[in-house]
Amino acid sequence: MATPLVLSVVSADRGVAVRRFLRAVLAVELPCLADATAHGVPPAEASEFLLRLEYAGEVAAGRWQPQARLGYQRLLERSAPVARQLDAMAVSERPREKALSSGIEALSDTELVALVLRTGRPQEGVLEAAGRLLHERDGLAGLARCSAGDLAARSGIGPARAAQLAAAFEIGRRIAKATLRERPVVRTAEAVAALLAPLSASLGHEELWCLALDAQSRVIGEPRVVSKGDVDGTDAGPRAFFRMALSAGATACIAVHNHPGGDPTPSAQDRAVTQRLAEAGRTLDVPLVDHVVLAAGGKWASLRTLDPGCFR
Repeated sequence: MATPLVLSVVSADRGVAVRRFLRAVLAVELPCLADATAHGVPPAEASEFLLRLEYAGEVAAGRWQPQARLGYQRLLERSAPVARQLDAMAVSERPREKALSSGIEALSDTELVALVLRTGRPQEGVLEAAGRLLHERDGLAGLARCSAGDLAARSGIGPARAAQLAAAFEIGRRIAKATLRERPVVRTAEAVAALLAPLSASLGHEELWCLALDAQSRVIGEPRVVSKGDVDGTDAGPRAFFRMALSAGATACIAVHNHPGGDPTPSAQDRAVTQRLAEAGRTLDVPLVDHVVLAAGGKWASLRTLDPGCFR
């Protein structure tokens, strides 16, 4: 087995530096420090790489060994980076600079993911990688559903960046839960949607939650998961739902569930469940205030608004 070129081993971790050095010295028969630094290679970096070449015998008596020189030329051709969106951008429009000057909310989904990933690969820029991930996983909501292990195994971004991305989504979920512990007031379906959308966005199955309220319409604790199902529906029995509401000391409650498919329009089953819950709430003197259906993209629907007859 042929011994690998000494700088090809280094390039696994320092690819940009190695390519910069090789571009500076491959064009000359006698590679030297002056040629490298004249092309922008830092002196310490140039000295290190020249010493490595000499110790490996790939440069002898100040001259390239023909086979080594040819091997590095091929390595440089294979690792030539593709054209990147980031390189074509004005510095002020790049994600990091844009976030600092215009605010993080000014970034697109692709730019946000790119900022978390930080770097691309020789064959794929960071913006291209971010755009590919969003396309493959059907947007931010789909990407947020992926575990770190799944991303590392299937996304082509490596374990370190996969963990970074999964951590960013988990931070968002934990912030959403922390907000709920502050006992916000929810008197409208819009307020319910704003509060729970971050929790439902990353779910690939349906869940039914009981949102327990006190006499001032403040949320008591975190939303309680009544049942979990698949995309075909979820079992929503009044007994389990109101057991949770009563154990929280609720004086009223709101039912919330998600539609992973993206359309919040209530189904006939949703209406039937709402009627059953509303009837049970009247019996127990813990009225069901609303049943809110959440979907991706911040979309929602209120059964109280669309079909108030369910609550009579």
